[in-house]
Amino acid sequence: MTAVLNIVFAVIAGVAILAALYYGGRAVIRRGQPTDSAYNVGRLEARRSVQIDLIRALASIVVALIFLGAFGLTPRPVEPLISPTEPAPMLDATNVPPEPTSVTPTDPPTLLPATPTVTETDPVEPSPLPTSPPTAAPTATPEPAAETAVVSSGVGVWLRAAPSTTGEQLEWLLDGTVLTLLDGQETADDLLWQQVQTETGLIGWVAADFLLISE
Repeated sequence: MTAVLNIVFAVIAGVAILAALYYGGRAVIRRGQPTDSAYNVGRLEARRSVQIDLIRALASIVVALIFLGAFGLTPRPVEPLISPTEPAPMLDATNVPPEPTSVTPTDPPTLLPATPTVTETDPVEPSPLPTSPPTAAPTATPEPAAETAVVSSGVGVWLRAAPSTTGEQLEWLLDGTVLTLLDGQETADDLLWQQVQTETGLIGWVAADFLLISE
């Protein structure tokens, strides 16, 4: 990075020196040229141009001096001093006497005592334990099958919500419909009414005269 800055500073300083020489030379040339104009107008313009060129030349010199000073103050890279290193002395290998191998004494063989002979005896059979008689598991009493009846009126009968001929009509039961008999029985309108349940689970009342109990 320092080398790049040095090059940039040197180039700018050189350009500034060339600009100073250019503007200074042009000012000298314009100053020496004769001006023949009425009312000294041309002379005033030439003088003003010479002054401008001189100012530009001085400014270029100042810029050149600044960058030359910066170029001189920029630190130079320090090259490290490389000193030759002496090779490390080689150590001569010394003859190391081999270590004597130690002989481990072996233990004398141990004598095992004679094992006594074991006489086999007949095994003693254990006495049988008394076994208790198996208890019979209680058998579940089967529930009696629900009693059923069949509609037998020739054309059918109404299933009513109440035991009466004026009870709400729930469903028209066709002749031959199988019904499950429930416990309810009531007498109304000179008829014996039986409480029944259809296969779809609907519960109501039917006149017993129109039912044929299944055996």
